[in-house]
Amino acid sequence: MPNSSGTSVHMVAGLSEIMDHTDLVICDLWGVMHNGLTLHPDAVDAIQKVRDAGAKSVFLSNAPRPRNHVREHLLEMGLPSSLTDFVVTSGGLARDEVRELYSGARLYHLGPEGDRNTVEGLPVEEVAHPDDADIILATDLDFRDIDAHGPWLRTAAERGVPFLCANPDRIVHVGERLYPCAGAVADLFASMGGDVHWFGKPTPEALRSCVKEVGLDADVIGDKVMMIGDSLQTDMAGARAAGYRGIFITGGIHRDEAPLLDRASNKGRVPVHAFRKIFGKEKAVPHAVMHALRW
Repeated sequence: MPNSSGTSVHMVAGLSEIMDHTDLVICDLWGVMHNGLTLHPDAVDAIQKVRDAGAKSVFLSNAPRPRNHVREHLLEMGLPSSLTDFVVTSGGLARDEVRELYSGARLYHLGPEGDRNTVEGLPVEEVAHPDDADIILATDLDFRDIDAHGPWLRTAAERGVPFLCANPDRIVHVGERLYPCAGAVADLFASMGGDVHWFGKPTPEALRSCVKEVGLDADVIGDKVMMIGDSLQTDMAGARAAGYRGIFITGGIHRDEAPLLDRASNKGRVPVHAFRKIFGKEKAVPHAVMHALRW
């Protein structure tokens, strides 16, 4: 399989074409397994066939929720329980760090009341304003407009308060609509000189934690690990940073650019220069492209 340092990106119809010598599939959820409302049946079948082929699989989500909450949501959506044994979330990773490094700190939760399960049970003192915080744990937005967070967070940024971003996504599809996420607020905080701690993709630590989660050796050969996701900025950049293969699903947040990719292809391959022209030179180039996850 060509890699991101080659001259072209392989377009494939399904995982069966590229599963040789794969020990672990790390799979994104939103945009790959479901659209926020319903599961994609072909994607569910593909992950089941990954297991049937003898490889392991783990879901890695930038959801700012604890692991168990995401697992329960997948079960409610109808995902077979046998496929939910390994789930890693950015929210769970952020909670791990709070327990380890910030016990007893004054914590401000940036996000809606509906995300309270991300902060519940942590050994901290919650405060009502970021000016009073020792740390900020962000799961979503406090205001509908990103720029409105500037005055709200400026003092904390100037004081060097660590901003723990438990949802590094900038945008997400819910059905057909796009919504901003906590990652966009973290970018704003960083632009004010603030200290941002990122959890989840694209940090290589998040992907490597999945290897440990399923019981494989931490030094597993990178070519034997496959990251599947619909975000170049998080999923594919994370795969590249960790040294794993990245499989890009075009039907998620980049769905509008997918037709351009088709037109640029020649015999199932897209030149890297064309890929970068469509998506931007700063975006990570995947090892292979698939319209939707299927076997």
